[in-house]
Amino acid sequence: MVSLPDWLKRWSLAITAITLAVAPAARLLVATTPTTLVLDGVVPLILLAGVTYAGWAYARRESPTFTAIVTAWTLAVVAGMVVVAVWVVTLARLTNTGPAFALLSPVVTSAGAVAGLWLGTSNARWRAHDATLRREREQLDFLNELLRHYVLNAAQIIVGRADLLAERTGDEGAVEIGRSGRRIARHVQQMRALVTSDESRWPVDLGAAAEAVRAGFDGRSDVCVVSDVPETCVVVADDALDVLVEALVLRAADRSESEPVIVRLDVAPADGGVTLVADDDAGEPRVESVDPQSIDTDHGVFEFQWYLVMTLTERYGGRVTVTEAGDGSRIEVWLPTPDGR
Repeated sequence: MVSLPDWLKRWSLAITAITLAVAPAARLLVATTPTTLVLDGVVPLILLAGVTYAGWAYARRESPTFTAIVTAWTLAVVAGMVVVAVWVVTLARLTNTGPAFALLSPVVTSAGAVAGLWLGTSNARWRAHDATLRREREQLDFLNELLRHYVLNAAQIIVGRADLLAERTGDEGAVEIGRSGRRIARHVQQMRALVTSDESRWPVDLGAAAEAVRAGFDGRSDVCVVSDVPETCVVVADDALDVLVEALVLRAADRSESEPVIVRLDVAPADGGVTLVADDDAGEPRVESVDPQSIDTDHGVFEFQWYLVMTLTERYGGRVTVTEAGDGSRIEVWLPTPDGR
């Protein structure tokens, strides 16, 4: 396959438009009436001038590959229009009616160039967007593997060694290292929940996830979790469901200016699924936005937990509602069930 030099790809659209302008420019020299002069010469030249300007702009702003794709589409559409013109002229000659090909040529080539420019630009932008998404997905997959195989494994080793040292010596420093290591490991699991490339979902026990979260907060002085979720409550989710529930609790703890915070977890049946209800007494701010675009992740972990809730709920096909409830907020997360009832 012949590979064109980058400079030729970059300026290919402008060169094509200027070449196609030869035909209408020639018609200006031989036109016999003002109508023919305008329709067969001036109008096609104006259209091709627009294509030439687009070629100049693409040469300055876009990549050579992008411009080459647009040029290929432009030439393909022009060729198709020329074939149509030949078809029409041939039929006209057979019936002794209709215009000559020389009269149609500037019209069909200029119109085809504009149509090809539009189609080619749309296709080139789609290709560029698809390539960007593919690169981003590859980067996420790499980050996922990095977190799982390096950071998480290293954190688990640190926790294991710190616990062993604390058991043997009772050193408070070792205990704190163990706590910090567990926090690192949990944050890694939260990050992996966000960057996972697997969009598949399956039945997951919400009751088990809520109980695991409740047990994880036992012994903490800043937050108390009360779970009234039934032991068996199956929803459509993935293995990050406990991360969503935990983020609801941590969001309440992060909002509170006084300790301890009480978070009550419960479920209620709803059309096509169940609603996970998280009531807290964390005080102001009570009502929060449920628009993912408005979440400011620059504010650190405080917004990160809410971002986790919104992202995972959206992944599961659910929705979030936030209302005021007494001295705090009520967050309702609707999640679909396998049977849709």
